[in-house]
Amino acid sequence: MSVGVTFGFTNGIITMLSLITGLYATNVNRVGIIGAILALLITDPLSDAYSMYNSQKLINKETALDIGKTAFFSQVALQCIFLLIIIFSKTVKQGLAISYILGVTMTIAYDRYNKASVNETIKNLLAIALLVFFTYIVDKQVYKYFK
Repeated sequence: MSVGVTFGFTNGIITMLSLITGLYATNVNRVGIIGAILALLITDPLSDAYSMYNSQKLINKETALDIGKTAFFSQVALQCIFLLIIIFSKTVKQGLAISYILGVTMTIAYDRYNKASVNETIKNLLAIALLVFFTYIVDKQVYKYFK
């Protein structure tokens, strides 16, 4: 897999799970979550792809644009999947649960496809879980404080 796909995939899963979890922790309704995902879907892949492009230009100008484009499209595709889950779920909680299941499943499948070791897959899942959990804790405290 290319650098762009790996970056877009990993970043997309972590970003979407953390965003949806944080919004859920602060009791944002479904419309608010959909709006936030759409805003993120527009800005995040573009800024990440541009950053990837700029950093890759320093390494290899010939492949920089392809890596940036690949990062953009893989991230947009992945984030659209999470958006559709929230849109078509009956409740935010159900959408969050489906998103977690999909995030774990996709991470395992992606690691298997790339022939990552079981230890690497476990490390990836733990890193994602820690980031999402940290987001939940912080946002829950923000909600309690500003409520």
